[in-house]
Amino acid sequence: MTLTITSRELKLEVAYNVRHMGGYTAADGRRTSDFVIRSAGLARLTESGVGHLSDHGIAAIVDLRSTVERERDVTPDLSRTSIRHINSAVFEQDASPVGSAESEFPGYFVVYQRMLESGRDAYRVLFETISDSEGRVLFHCAAGKDRTGVGAALMLGLAGVSQGDIVEDYALSGELLAPMFDEWLPRMKERGVDPERAQKLLASPPEDMVNTLAHIQALYGGPAGYLEGIGLSPATISAAKAKLLA
Repeated sequence: MTLTITSRELKLEVAYNVRHMGGYTAADGRRTSDFVIRSAGLARLTESGVGHLSDHGIAAIVDLRSTVERERDVTPDLSRTSIRHINSAVFEQDASPVGSAESEFPGYFVVYQRMLESGRDAYRVLFETISDSEGRVLFHCAAGKDRTGVGAALMLGLAGVSQGDIVEDYALSGELLAPMFDEWLPRMKERGVDPERAQKLLASPPEDMVNTLAHIQALYGGPAGYLEGIGLSPATISAAKAKLLA
């Protein structure tokens, strides 16, 4: 049995899709911890919201966005806090990870396979940060759905969480991002994205995560194999796993 959305979701003023990853049952019967928090971008975070980051015990933030995204939607100044801010881009392009508005949308399963390759360094830094951080770690991209979703799937898989719960965690973004999507639609229309394509870009199709997990298993032998393949030592993987479990 897992925690409900309301007990997992964290309220930050103003940020979307903010929730810790605790409460899922692992294969050994333990529960995942609330050490790691996933989120959409923090650019609209208020001063009060920045204060709440420290209140929640966050010691490090890992930003998976590209340089252009970070320059366009700037994270508030964290200098008055002791929080480390680490930039670790999954890809360097000013566009949706599915490509330009003119290209055919290939589906998120294809996109996530690409992220696992282009984001090798980014995900290595993310897991290294989790393994050595003394306080909680928050990681995010723009919507907290795709780059963040792949990272979350790797974490929960490493912890031994079932496929069903990993897919459920991924699908929650569709519910929690509804207010943010309303804000994004005008911007997407300005880029020439038609409403039908926009709906595809803003969705969290469970089958795409099911296929992504199968891909990770088939190609790498599972999340631990992927993490070892991108340069993480067994000791670092073990330390990260320990942080992810209560």
